[in-house]
Amino acid sequence: MTLKKNKGKGPARPRETNRPPRYEFVMGLADLIAIPNIAARLKVPKKTKKKVLGPKPDAWCEFHKSFGHSINSCLALGYQLAELVKCEFLKDYLLEKQAVQSTGSQPAGNEGQQHEVPIHGEIHSIAGGFSGGGCTASQRKKYAGP
Repeated sequence: MTLKKNKGKGPARPRETNRPPRYEFVMGLADLIAIPNIAARLKVPKKTKKKVLGPKPDAWCEFHKSFGHSINSCLALGYQLAELVKCEFLKDYLLEKQAVQSTGSQPAGNEGQQHEVPIHGEIHSIAGGFSGGGCTASQRKKYAGP
C-alpha cells in the first residue's frame, strides 16, 4: 500500500493498488518471454514511439520495447504471467517453492479465506420488516394515532 500525494489538501490517504502477484522463475523475465511457446500466449502491447511509459526514463522494458520502467516492474507482463501461472502453463518455469503454492494445494482450513478481488470494506444494512406507517408523513401520523 502506498500513500497518495495530497498536495497540501489534508492528511495523506492510503491508496489501494491491485498489483499482480510476484513469482520467481528459473530464468530472467526477458529470457522467459523469448521462449516461443510462451511468447505465443502473451498479448504483446502496441509499440509506442518516443513515449516514456513510467517514472524512470532510463529504465528499459523488454516487453513493451520502451523506456519508463524495468521488465521486473511491468504490470502488463505481470498480469499476463499471473494468468499463465494460474492455469499452470508456467509450472515448469517456476522455482520449486512457488510451484507447490501456485497449484492450489492450500490447507483445508483456509478455503474461502482469500478473495480474487480484495475486500475494501463492509457495508452493514437492515432489510425487510415493517417500516411503521407508510411513505408520507400523513400516513405515518395516521398509523401512530392519537
